[in-house]
Amino acid sequence: MNSKVSIQIEKIASGYCTHSPEITDSQVQGDTFEQVVNAIKEIVQAYLNRTSHSTRQSTGQSLLDLFDDITSDMTADEIAQLPQDGAEQHDHYIYGIPKRPV
Repeated sequence: MNSKVSIQIEKIASGYCTHSPEITDSQVQGDTFEQVVNAIKEIVQAYLNRTSHSTRQSTGQSLLDLFDDITSDMTADEIAQLPQDGAEQHDHYIYGIPKRPV
């Protein structure tokens, strides 16, 4: 997985402040630069672990498996009536051009 997370570090009167715009509740303040870097590093690692885990869980089945599930209770005649190419008339559906004869 390739993810990018922005980090903003600011020098303030009492030390340093950092946060990531992509991560909610990620604002950290500390006396030293090292403190805020270590703290935000832990927050980012936890965030990336959560997002990579949820991405893996949300991956669905393949399109071929989905098609097999949909057509499993169809007869051979019904399957024969399905278009051979799903994009056969896409100009009609996208642009409103009259359907081409098949």
